[in-house]
Amino acid sequence: MGNNCDYCVTAHDSVKEMHSFLRSMGYKHTFFERVKRQGAICYFGEQGRCCTLCPDGPCRIKRRAPKGKCGIDADGLAARNLLRLVNQGGAAYTHDFKTTLKTLKAVANGKSPFTVKDRKKMIWFAEKLGLSTEGTDRQIIGRIADYLEKEFMKDINEPLDIVKKLAPESRVKKWETLGILPGGYIFESHEAGAKVMPNIDTDFMDLSLSALRLGLSAGFLANIATTIIRDIIFGSPDITKGYADIGVLDKDYVNIVVHGHVPWMGSVVAKMAKEEKFQKKAKEAGAKGIKVYGSLCTGQEMLQRPEIAKYLDGQVGNWLTQEFVAATGAVDAFLMDKNCAAPGLGDLVQKVKLHTKLIPVSSVVRLRDIPVDQSVIYDPEVVEKQAEKLILESIEAYKNRRKTYPIHIPDKKTPYIAGFGVESLLNILGGTPDPLLEAIESGAIKGVVGLVSCTTMKNGHGTFTYEFVKELLKRDILVLITGCASSLAQAEGLTNKEAVEKFAGEGLKGVCKILDIPPVLNFGSCLDTGRMIHLILALSEYLGVDPSQLPVVAAAPEYYNNDAYIDGLLAVAMGINTYVNPVPPIVGGPALTRLLTRDLEDILGGRFMVEPDPVKAAQMIQEELAKKLN
Repeated sequence: MGNNCDYCVTAHDSVKEMHSFLRSMGYKHTFFERVKRQGAICYFGEQGRCCTLCPDGPCRIKRRAPKGKCGIDADGLAARNLLRLVNQGGAAYTHDFKTTLKTLKAVANGKSPFTVKDRKKMIWFAEKLGLSTEGTDRQIIGRIADYLEKEFMKDINEPLDIVKKLAPESRVKKWETLGILPGGYIFESHEAGAKVMPNIDTDFMDLSLSALRLGLSAGFLANIATTIIRDIIFGSPDITKGYADIGVLDKDYVNIVVHGHVPWMGSVVAKMAKEEKFQKKAKEAGAKGIKVYGSLCTGQEMLQRPEIAKYLDGQVGNWLTQEFVAATGAVDAFLMDKNCAAPGLGDLVQKVKLHTKLIPVSSVVRLRDIPVDQSVIYDPEVVEKQAEKLILESIEAYKNRRKTYPIHIPDKKTPYIAGFGVESLLNILGGTPDPLLEAIESGAIKGVVGLVSCTTMKNGHGTFTYEFVKELLKRDILVLITGCASSLAQAEGLTNKEAVEKFAGEGLKGVCKILDIPPVLNFGSCLDTGRMIHLILALSEYLGVDPSQLPVVAAAPEYYNNDAYIDGLLAVAMGINTYVNPVPPIVGGPALTRLLTRDLEDILGGRFMVEPDPVKAAQMIQEELAKKLN
């Protein structure tokens, strides 16, 4: 693909440019080169047919050895491997939930700068949970925090009350019948962790049902409840505008990148950095001031709401962009929250001798040879003091910029529109979902795809998602997007109004023009799968139908992190057909594959779909949506 690059499969010209720049500097260790050096992928691992759990292994299931040394078959092995991945993903998502609980308690005790910004949603949520709405905001928030903490700690034989409060009765009955109505994640995770030990649970059906339990437990506590809480504290999404891609960086400023998946620390840093006293200190250091940029889902979460988005100076990209953002030489500090602190970033900073400070602000983020300052690990009670320290460290880092390092920032940035959620979407539609439903009924829109996705090296850093989304839009399918795929969509111009003429089919184009919206609606971070589910639940209630009857398909065209399994399992449990790519490591188990890609639809109303070609995948989804409408 040119640019002196051996493996430049990426949707972003800015990344290609930065990769060429790094090569000219003699650095040849980015993910492009690492993928090439790894060579062929292990066939057995790719299919879920290898096991490293005991010292008698590793075992590989193959034709001449259809069972492991212990006697486990391919289906049991693949299902056990899958459950381990799901459990890890749920742990990551519920770590966000734990941080949210800690923040809520600090708010309730009056020990945090965070306050209630959406009282209406707080009252609605408390009433949904059956809690009293009497008293002050702090008292109500305290009740919600206590309720959620008790839910989190329930044993596996104590079904989550929040599921029964928020999910349609038709779904709850199905889950009860299947035995997958879960308890709190702490004990569900403990049970699953025991099951994946050698010679404990080797029944692929039971292991699969355990995975669904984890999906529902983490899904309702982390995805749904956490999203609602963030809306209560930060305000519900409303329309915002800004710019995305590496070109948003400004070399004349102290540049801070808030990076990861949790917006608590980043939101405080962004707001405080705009204070005159810090701007003045930056100017005294020789800069024009301080700018703060979003990266990954921390940025996506912050740019959903005008009150926070106004403090953000742009969105630099997704997780595979981070090395190239640092390589510009213009970033003074990466504040690294939970998820996707790529080890390659630390390697780059050290080998190129960048001045850039990599600062973990989460208890779980660590990089080799990168020092950790425990005093800036997020604490809602002292977050303003922590933010001040981080801002001052960033200014000091600016002073240490290498004069011999040629700062290089691609001249590429694209306007985006964000801030779509249940409330803002209803406002656009005039207060009811009827205009959208009428557009679907008339055939102007063929249905809706809720796209929750990372980006992968296997599929070429967004190239698959880009082609896939273009195909959906061409087929008059409205796309709601979250996660790292949102950064892709922003940088490649899918989330602005120019995209209507450029990408949308005639039917979708007409609807977008009437509603004055882009064809791809940014719903936030990957955790905001919960926001999409909230929309599905609202539509289900409005129409009086089970979610499985809605003309909606979920899609993860480049899933990467294990928490994506929670997104997918939550959607399928809701009865929503869910497209995933790359193919998960399950196909080595034929009965397991049949269960997940076919039989689940008969049981739950939703199944997983796989297809390695983006055009064929879009066609398959169009056909699935047509079945729903018929």
